[in-house]
Amino acid sequence: MTRSARGTVATPGSRVRQKAGLNRAILDAAPGELRRQLTYKASWYGSQIAVLDRWWPFSKTCSACGWQNPRLTLADREFHCPDCGLRIDRDLNEARNIAAHAVISGTPPATQVAPGQEETQNARGASVRLPGPRAEKQDAMKREDARPNSQAPPPRSNPPTSPKNSGLLTGG
Repeated sequence: MTRSARGTVATPGSRVRQKAGLNRAILDAAPGELRRQLTYKASWYGSQIAVLDRWWPFSKTCSACGWQNPRLTLADREFHCPDCGLRIDRDLNEARNIAAHAVISGTPPATQVAPGQEETQNARGASVRLPGPRAEKQDAMKREDARPNSQAPPPRSNPPTSPKNSGLLTGG
Protein backbone atom coordinates (compact mmCIF):
# COMPACT_ATOMS: atom_id res chain seq x y z
CA MET A 1 0.00 0.00 0.00
CA THR A 2 2.87 2.38 0.62
CA ARG A 3 4.87 1.67 -2.51
CA SER A 4 6.36 4.78 -4.12
CA ALA A 5 4.53 6.34 -7.08
CA ARG A 6 7.67 7.82 -8.65
CA GLY A 7 7.95 5.23 -11.39
CA THR A 8 11.08 5.04 -13.54
CA VAL A 9 12.96 7.41 -15.81
CA ALA A 10 11.27 5.90 -18.85
CA THR A 11 7.78 5.95 -17.32
CA PRO A 12 7.59 8.58 -14.58
CA GLY A 13 4.81 8.33 -12.04
CA SER A 14 1.90 10.70 -11.67
CA ARG A 15 0.55 12.38 -8.53
CA VAL A 16 3.73 11.55 -6.64
CA ARG A 17 3.20 14.24 -4.00
CA GLN A 18 -0.37 13.08 -3.22
CA LYS A 19 0.83 9.48 -2.97
CA ALA A 20 3.57 10.54 -0.55
CA GLY A 21 0.93 12.15 1.68
CA LEU A 22 -1.20 9.02 1.52
CA ASN A 23 1.84 6.90 2.43
CA ARG A 24 2.46 9.05 5.51
CA ALA A 25 -1.18 8.69 6.58
CA ILE A 26 -1.12 4.91 6.12
CA LEU A 27 2.09 4.50 8.08
CA ASP A 28 0.86 6.89 10.76
CA ALA A 29 -2.05 4.53 11.44
CA ALA A 30 0.50 2.03 12.85
CA PRO A 31 -1.07 -1.31 11.92
CA GLY A 32 1.56 -3.15 13.99
CA GLU A 33 0.43 -1.28 17.09
CA LEU A 34 -3.18 -2.20 16.37
CA ARG A 35 -2.24 -5.88 16.15
CA ARG A 36 -0.25 -5.68 19.40
CA GLN A 37 -3.12 -4.07 21.26
CA LEU A 38 -5.64 -6.57 19.90
CA THR A 39 -3.44 -9.43 21.05
CA TYR A 40 -2.96 -8.26 24.62
CA LYS A 41 -6.54 -7.06 25.05
CA ALA A 42 -7.84 -10.39 23.75
CA SER A 43 -5.99 -12.06 26.61
CA TRP A 44 -7.78 -9.75 29.08
CA TYR A 45 -11.15 -11.06 28.00
CA GLY A 46 -10.15 -14.66 27.32
CA SER A 47 -10.42 -14.31 23.54
CA GLN A 48 -8.09 -15.50 20.83
CA ILE A 49 -6.80 -13.80 17.70
CA ALA A 50 -6.81 -15.62 14.35
CA VAL A 51 -3.90 -14.66 12.08
CA LEU A 52 -3.58 -15.28 8.35
CA ASP A 53 -0.59 -15.50 6.04
CA ARG A 54 -0.29 -12.12 4.38
CA TRP A 55 0.55 -13.36 0.87
CA TRP A 56 -1.63 -16.46 0.56
CA PRO A 57 -4.06 -15.96 -2.39
CA PHE A 58 -7.37 -16.32 -0.55
CA SER A 59 -9.51 -14.81 -3.29
CA LYS A 60 -7.81 -16.76 -6.09
CA THR A 61 -8.20 -20.21 -4.48
CA CYS A 62 -11.29 -22.41 -4.73
CA SER A 63 -12.80 -22.89 -1.27
CA ALA A 64 -14.14 -26.34 -2.25
CA CYS A 65 -11.18 -28.10 -3.92
CA GLY A 66 -8.16 -25.77 -3.55
CA TRP A 67 -7.60 -25.01 -7.26
CA GLN A 68 -5.88 -21.65 -7.82
CA ASN A 69 -6.59 -19.17 -10.62
CA PRO A 70 -3.53 -16.88 -10.83
CA ARG A 71 -5.12 -14.75 -13.59
CA LEU A 72 -8.16 -13.68 -11.54
CA THR A 73 -8.37 -9.88 -11.47
CA LEU A 74 -10.24 -7.52 -9.16
CA ALA A 75 -12.71 -6.87 -11.97
CA ASP A 76 -13.80 -10.54 -11.88
CA ARG A 77 -16.56 -10.52 -9.26
CA GLU A 78 -17.50 -14.21 -9.58
CA PHE A 79 -15.15 -17.11 -8.92
CA HIS A 80 -15.55 -20.08 -11.28
CA CYS A 81 -13.59 -23.30 -10.62
CA PRO A 82 -13.09 -25.52 -13.71
CA ASP A 83 -12.02 -28.50 -11.54
CA CYS A 84 -15.08 -28.87 -9.30
CA GLY A 85 -17.53 -26.54 -11.11
CA LEU A 86 -18.05 -24.19 -8.13
CA ARG A 87 -19.56 -20.81 -9.08
CA ILE A 88 -19.59 -18.39 -6.17
CA ASP A 89 -19.22 -14.69 -5.42
CA ARG A 90 -15.54 -13.83 -5.16
CA ASP A 91 -15.88 -12.22 -1.70
CA LEU A 92 -17.82 -15.17 -0.30
CA ASN A 93 -15.19 -17.58 -1.67
CA GLU A 94 -12.48 -15.50 0.03
CA ALA A 95 -14.41 -15.45 3.31
CA ARG A 96 -14.68 -19.24 3.25
CA ASN A 97 -10.95 -19.57 2.62
CA ILE A 98 -10.13 -17.18 5.45
CA ALA A 99 -12.37 -19.07 7.88
CA ALA A 100 -10.75 -22.37 6.90
CA HIS A 101 -7.11 -21.22 7.06
CA ALA A 102 -7.03 -18.87 10.05
CA VAL A 103 -4.46 -19.93 12.66
CA ILE A 104 -5.03 -19.07 16.31
CA SER A 105 -2.10 -17.05 17.65
CA GLY A 106 -1.03 -16.10 21.11
CA THR A 107 -1.82 -17.88 24.33
CA PRO A 108 -4.98 -19.88 24.93
CA PRO A 109 -7.78 -18.09 26.76
CA ALA A 110 -7.39 -17.78 30.50
CA THR A 111 -9.22 -20.13 32.82
CA GLN A 112 -12.30 -18.86 34.60
CA VAL A 113 -11.41 -16.67 37.58
CA ALA A 114 -13.44 -14.31 39.71
CA PRO A 115 -14.22 -10.94 38.08
CA GLY A 116 -11.56 -8.38 38.86
CA GLN A 117 -8.96 -11.06 39.64
CA GLU A 118 -7.65 -11.51 36.10
CA GLU A 119 -3.96 -10.90 35.62
CA THR A 120 -2.42 -9.87 32.35
CA GLN A 121 0.49 -7.93 30.94
CA ASN A 122 0.69 -4.27 30.11
CA ALA A 123 2.33 -2.94 26.94
CA ARG A 124 5.83 -3.41 28.39
CA GLY A 125 5.18 -6.98 29.50
CA ALA A 126 4.84 -6.23 33.21
CA SER A 127 2.16 -8.15 35.08
CA VAL A 128 -0.85 -6.07 36.05
CA ARG A 129 -4.15 -6.84 37.74
CA LEU A 130 -7.27 -5.50 36.11
CA PRO A 131 -9.53 -3.39 38.31
CA GLY A 132 -12.83 -4.99 39.18
CA PRO A 133 -16.20 -3.32 38.92
CA ARG A 134 -17.09 -0.88 41.69
CA ALA A 135 -18.73 -2.64 44.60
CA GLU A 136 -21.09 0.20 45.41
CA LYS A 137 -22.58 2.60 42.94
CA GLN A 138 -22.92 6.26 43.74
CA ASP A 139 -26.21 8.08 43.33
CA ALA A 140 -26.24 10.53 40.47
CA MET A 141 -26.33 14.10 41.78
CA LYS A 142 -26.08 17.47 40.17
CA ARG A 143 -22.87 19.18 41.20
CA GLU A 144 -24.42 22.56 41.75
CA ASP A 145 -27.09 21.15 44.06
CA ALA A 146 -25.34 18.81 46.45
CA ARG A 147 -28.21 18.88 48.98
CA PRO A 148 -30.23 15.64 48.96
CA ASN A 149 -33.95 15.83 48.13
CA SER A 150 -33.81 19.52 47.33
CA GLN A 151 -36.66 20.78 45.16
CA ALA A 152 -35.41 24.33 44.66
CA PRO A 153 -32.44 25.06 42.43
CA PRO A 154 -29.38 26.46 44.16
CA PRO A 155 -29.15 30.24 44.47
CA ARG A 156 -27.31 31.91 41.63
CA SER A 157 -24.30 34.03 42.37
CA ASN A 158 -25.24 36.46 39.60
CA PRO A 159 -29.05 36.85 39.54
CA PRO A 160 -30.48 37.61 36.11
CA THR A 161 -31.83 41.07 35.52
CA SER A 162 -34.97 41.86 33.60
CA PRO A 163 -34.68 44.00 30.48
CA LYS A 164 -36.62 46.82 32.18
CA ASN A 165 -34.14 47.04 35.05
CA SER A 166 -30.99 46.55 33.01
CA GLY A 167 -31.24 49.81 31.11
CA LEU A 168 -30.99 48.01 27.77
CA LEU A 169 -34.39 49.20 26.61
CA THR A 170 -34.67 52.88 25.92
CA GLY A 171 -37.54 54.93 24.78
CA GLY A 172 -40.97 55.41 26.00
